[in-house]
Parts: sequence; C-alpha cells; structure tokens
Amino acid sequence: MTSQNLNLTIDELTVKNFATFDDQTIRFNDGFNAIIGETGSGKSLILDALQLILGQRADKKLIRKDCEFAVVEASFTTADQNMKLYFDKIGFPIDDNQVVIKRVLYRTGKTKSFLNYQNCSLSTLTDFSRQYIDLVGQFENQKLLSEDYQIQLVDSFAGNHRLYKEFKKAFTNLSTARTKLNNAISNNQERSQKLDYINFQIEELEKLNPSQLREGELIQAKAEFQNFETDKQDIALLNNIFEGENSGNGIISQLSSIERVLNNRIIDQDSINAFTQAQEILNDINYKLNKSLDSEFDEEEYENVLNELDLYQRLKRKFGVETQGLVELFNEFKLQRDELQNIEDKISELQASVVTLTKQARELAEHLHTKRCEYATKLSKLLTKEVQALNMKGATISIELKERVELSASGLSEIAFMAETNPGEGFYKVKDIASGGELSRILLSLRKVLSAKDSISIFLFDEIDTGIGGETAQKVGQVLRDVADDSQVIAITHLPQIAIFADKLVMVSKEVVQKEKAKRTVSVVKELTGNDLQTE
Repeated sequence: MTSQNLNLTIDELTVKNFATFDDQTIRFNDGFNAIIGETGSGKSLILDALQLILGQRADKKLIRKDCEFAVVEASFTTADQNMKLYFDKIGFPIDDNQVVIKRVLYRTGKTKSFLNYQNCSLSTLTDFSRQYIDLVGQFENQKLLSEDYQIQLVDSFAGNHRLYKEFKKAFTNLSTARTKLNNAISNNQERSQKLDYINFQIEELEKLNPSQLREGELIQAKAEFQNFETDKQDIALLNNIFEGENSGNGIISQLSSIERVLNNRIIDQDSINAFTQAQEILNDINYKLNKSLDSEFDEEEYENVLNELDLYQRLKRKFGVETQGLVELFNEFKLQRDELQNIEDKISELQASVVTLTKQARELAEHLHTKRCEYATKLSKLLTKEVQALNMKGATISIELKERVELSASGLSEIAFMAETNPGEGFYKVKDIASGGELSRILLSLRKVLSAKDSISIFLFDEIDTGIGGETAQKVGQVLRDVADDSQVIAITHLPQIAIFADKLVMVSKEVVQKEKAKRTVSVVKELTGNDLQTE
C-alpha cells in the first residue's frame, strides 16, 4: 500500500559499527513497515538508531566492539513547500527534496551531528523531529497522562492551530504587561530609596560630565604641564644664544655689527635687503623666546587637571567601564530617574493595558474552550469506537473539560481523559486504571483518529504489542495499516498477527561470521515486500 499526500517519509537508514550491526542499509517504503526478528536479534537497535537521528543523546556503548566510531545516517524525502521554508528559516536548506541527517559517535564520548551536510546541534534535530515524527512507546504512553499533551491532542483534532496561536500571542503579551506592571509597582514601593541612589550616581557623574574628547584634552594638558620646566630650560639656552650672556656677544648683537658693516655697501643692495629680512625674522623669534621666559607655571591649573583625570579613573574603576561606558551609564541613570519620577503615570498606563489585554486573551480562551468542548465530545465517541475495535470491549472513553477561573498558558480549559473499562463501574482518570497495554491501544486509537489531521508524517511504534495477542493483535495490525493510509508507519513487533498487515517487512537476524582471525556476531537485515511477504 502506498500512502498519499505525505509531507515527509524516511527512505533509508544506514548503520555502521553500530552495536551488532557491521554495515547495513535498511530501506523503508511510505506505507506500513514492520521490523521483525527473534528476541536479541537487533531489531530494537534499528529504533535506537532512528532515535539518535531524531536528537536523542548518544551512548558510546552503542559503538561496535574494537571500533573507534559508529555512524548512523538517514535520508528523508519531502516535496512540501512549508517544510522547505522551515529548513530555509533554520539555515539548513533542502537540496532535491532530500533531508539528510547523520550522527557520528566516537569512542572518546565525542559526537558530531549533521543536517543536510552541515554541522548542527542536537536541539535542531529535536525541534525537527517533534514537528514531523512521533515515537509511540512506553515513554510516549506516559505523555498521554499529561494534561498539556491531552489538550494538544484535542486542539489537533479540532483544528485549533490558528486560534490557539492567536491566544498564545495574546497571553504572551498579557504576561509581559503583567510583569512590567509588577516591576513598576515594586519600583514605586522602593521609589524613594532608588531615587536617592540614582540621584547620588547622577551627581557624581554630573561633576565630571564624562566625555572621551574632554579626557583626551586633559591628558594632553597634563603632558604639556609636565614638559613645562624642560621646555623653559631649552628656551633659556636659546635665549642666551640670541642675547649672549654677560659678554653681550649673542646672535642679536653680532647681527647689529654685521648690519653696520653691510651698510658701507661692501656687497650689493639685494644681499643687504635679504640680510635685513633674516635679521627681522631672528629678532621676532628672539622676542617670542623672551615672552615665553616671562610665563609662569600655573600650579592651580595643573592641580585641577590632575584632579579631573583622577576622577575619571576613580569612576571607571567604580563602575568597571571605560570612558564611553561612563557616558552611557550617565544617560541610563538619567533615564531611570525620569522613569521613577513618572512611575505613577506609568503604573496607570500599564494597569489599563493589562485590563485590555486580559479581555482580549480571555475572549480568545473562551472561544477556544467552546471549540474544545465541542470536539472533545466528538473525539470521545470516535476513541470509544476505536478502543472497542481493539478488543477493549465495553470500554468507554470520555474527555471531560471544565472551565478554569483563571487564565493559564493553555487557556481556560481543565482537561481529564476518563475511561470506564467495564460498563457500570464508573469513569476514572485513564492514568489511574489503564494498564500499559491499554494505554498503548488508547494512544494507537488517537493516532488513527488524528493521523489525517496532524502535522506528524512518520510514526515510530515501539512495544505496541505489549501484553496482547491473538485477535487483539490482529486488530492492532489493521489499525496500524489504517494509520499508514495517511502517514508512514514503522513498527517493531514480534507478533505475526500484526506483521501480516505490513507493506514491507524488515527481518533482523543474527549471524556468526569469520572476521580476520576471530568469529564475530553480526546483525543482518533482509527486506521483504509484495509476494515475498506471503512466502515468508
């Protein structure tokens, strides 16, 4: 049988150096695939490998003895545009409708994960599998007992995805507004103390009015002050050269003597003019040098520069930031001061927002609850029919919904999956009365009802035949075949009554082979389809 309109199918799984598997490739079709084999043959290892592909943490014990690493790789096919957009969004685009996942386990305990030939995290694989693949086993049976999971099932059956998404957004906005309101009220209660603290920080920073430009100017000024004495000594030396010391034989005096001689026209007039210009330049330099000698070291200004620079360093140490950080802190403190000074207006504004958002969220939750109640009744009848068909004769399933007083993340609905396993004995919560086998059948019934509506495309069933046999097993096999009409099904079973309904059998057995000088046990796979199923 070929399933129609599947969003995603797993085509093949390759395992190398994986427990008792040496190197095997298992191919699946898009209908009902049954994995069979004797106890201990390794059929459960196939499910272990698939779970690794879906993001389960690895155990190095799964690496085959005497091997340094194990490899598990799976390829999927999808032509669904929404799924392609999903992979584009998370940064792992699909090539030729193929999704490829690979896990490598090393003896050292290190692992590597790849999605579409790129390194990825385990959480990426987990997020993908949660949306499109469902594992039904002992752990999943326990999920059925979770109220959140039960509500998800009803919403899936009712087609509430869009409505629930609208409610979730409204509830998130409401939660955010409530948090802001509570913080504002808390801040208001501590307003005086906080304002005192913030004003103190502002006053301290205000004295400095931090600026990277100003700090640079101060550093330059400090350097100039520290060079003042050295510069003054150099100027005095130059001045002595120009003025001469007590003998008066400096450059200026000598230039005057040269000028008198030149005026006797020993050389041409142009040269005399050039000398006169040079003399004027040197006299100007001499004037400026004399003026510099008259300047005094400003001790008070120098002290102010040092004090301001010290304040920069002290505040940078105090707040653990550089100068730009001080600027940002200064602005942030002023912003906080303004918010605290206007906090009563803010509280009123937030209170009004909470009222509006509560009304919006509550209206959506009430609409959601009404739809849940309507479809819970329909789902109860369908589940009752399905579990009775699975030899839970006389059993009745009732999904009860009550309206909460307060909003929660799931809305206003309080849910309970109830069952009466024997007529007239009364209804009790499923978790209080159902055995493991009964839970599996209830969950299988849910899968049959929801498979055409759910986003899940691949169902992996583990231990679905626990505690059953005979006619019940045959009916379970028929239901698995029905689920495969809309989804790909892979199930591990040891019951021929179930396996007979499969479109493909994956038979796992153990063989002893000669490996170099020693004999080794290996698990091998034989695939059976079509007429091979009948002859086997």
